[in-house]
Amino acid sequence: MLQNGPSSSASGTRTPAVAMLRLLGGFQISQALYVVARAGVADHLADGPRPVPEAAEAAGVRTDLLRRLVRSLATEQVFDFDADRDTVGLGPLGHTLRSDSGDSLRDVALMWMDTHYRPFAGLWSTLHDGVPAAERELGKPFFDWIAEEPDRVAGFSAAMSDLMTTLRQDALDSLDLSGVRHLVDIGGADGTALADLARRHEHLHGTVFDLPHVVEGADPVLHKAGVADRIGTQGGSFFESVPDGADAYLACFILHDWNDEQCATILDRIHRAADPGARLYLVETVLGEGTAPEVATLLDLTMMGMLDGRERVREDWRTLLSGAGFRLDRVVETTGPMCVIEATRTDD
Repeated sequence: MLQNGPSSSASGTRTPAVAMLRLLGGFQISQALYVVARAGVADHLADGPRPVPEAAEAAGVRTDLLRRLVRSLATEQVFDFDADRDTVGLGPLGHTLRSDSGDSLRDVALMWMDTHYRPFAGLWSTLHDGVPAAERELGKPFFDWIAEEPDRVAGFSAAMSDLMTTLRQDALDSLDLSGVRHLVDIGGADGTALADLARRHEHLHGTVFDLPHVVEGADPVLHKAGVADRIGTQGGSFFESVPDGADAYLACFILHDWNDEQCATILDRIHRAADPGARLYLVETVLGEGTAPEVATLLDLTMMGMLDGRERVREDWRTLLSGAGFRLDRVVETTGPMCVIEATRTDD
């Protein structure tokens, strides 16, 4: 018998065919995660394992089918399933689907399946004509489609808040804000990031800047954090202008959404608003760098399907910045997947 690799039964390792089968079945796993996230199964297990029938009743789903779902997701460490006792509890990854977890990705699971799943069926066409699959599927650019409905905006903001809390926190912790008096958070959404920074830096004043329909959600966040007296909001498009007069600008996970020409426009608007010597902090992935480089490649695939942006290597960032009048000072690797790209506005 011909054999292309080690036997999984003999050596305990997967054959190439079995490993590939798991990859090919990834779309089924993502849908299973969406279903249990939408049903709130992880929330119903917050206090510990429960009999499967009890968990199913709490979630409002069929017992026999939930049993099969949790059995499948137990192999992915999402649930602990005890077949003898017919009980289910949270596995090592299960808490990330709880709505109240500090590193929750539940809203990401909900949004990605509602917004990303169908477009990726069109990735074949994107590979040939370069049109993002989402734009073809939705009939317009993704962000334009999101902005049409308040529920979409709310869902997207919630998902980005989850994603950014999970991915960017180590980068925010690494920001050197010594000497920064006023910080503008460009594309700051609901103000979560700037509120967190303001709580830790009592001298810091700032402005949350985003599209008007997005930034209106920042006031409650800033008041709840107790920083509304130091952090304000301003609505607008960073393709047109950004607030001036600040000595530092922050863009968290913004530029990767856009192509090089669009990034050049955004950076030009920052350059026009900033005084010589002003600091610029970009929280982004840097391909091939950081503690979790697989996150950057996954996000690069996401960009291919959903938007016209991409993840970039260090030299790409240097080129973008220098072309817009910024000097790349350093790239700071953090304990998470994101890096902090520090730059300085040079003289005109």
